[in-house]
Amino acid sequence: MKNTKHLVLISSTRIIISLILGSSFKTAFEHLNSIKITGSAKKDFLADIIIWEGSFSTKNMKLEEAYEKLDLDKNYIISYLSKNNVPFEDAVFSSINIKKLYKNKTDRDGIRTKEFDGYLLTQDYKIESNAVDEIEHLSRDITSLIDKGLEIQSNAPYYFYSKLSDLKIDMISEATRDAKVRAEKIAENSNSGLGKLLNAQMGVFQITAKHSTERYTWGGTHNKTSRDKTAHVTMKLTYDVQ
Repeated sequence: MKNTKHLVLISSTRIIISLILGSSFKTAFEHLNSIKITGSAKKDFLADIIIWEGSFSTKNMKLEEAYEKLDLDKNYIISYLSKNNVPFEDAVFSSINIKKLYKNKTDRDGIRTKEFDGYLLTQDYKIESNAVDEIEHLSRDITSLIDKGLEIQSNAPYYFYSKLSDLKIDMISEATRDAKVRAEKIAENSNSGLGKLLNAQMGVFQITAKHSTERYTWGGTHNKTSRDKTAHVTMKLTYDVQ
């Protein structure tokens, strides 16, 4: 009875091993009869949207006068944009932030107190426009606003591309064609024929400043600070070999 159990166990083990070896052999055979190749596409493009953000502020002991001054500054900015061919609807102004200011004061007895020092009113602005040249110039020329008595802080502009989705589709097609041409060459040089496509995997898009040394990242780089950009993408294809 024991010998019978051992025989059954040995037979079952052999069957399992045969199945595993058979599956491994099949996988290895399929691997040897396929080509894995990576194609790529690279394209330079110019951003056609600019976003410029900043803030302006004023300080006054009287809240009403501070409001009036900030409103004058806002109207001057709007007029300044209009004179430079930037549409009014491209500018968005935030709500006004009000902050009470205090200064430290020490009396003759050395007792320190806080004394009201006025109101600080701040308003943010955001300009999103297709007038890239005009906004780019204005962002670098805020001294003309400062000369008019505006207390303004300007951030470096960001640049975007409105047709990025179309660009990505074109680049995917180009990278796919590049991979197929490479696979055909490999098959031709090995006296084989290229069969059907077994698998396709797209890499992440990398958008960097043109002629820059920015590094690619696993999640994809998207440069926002340069107007001149370069996009790069890869396609990994697996073909059957005949």
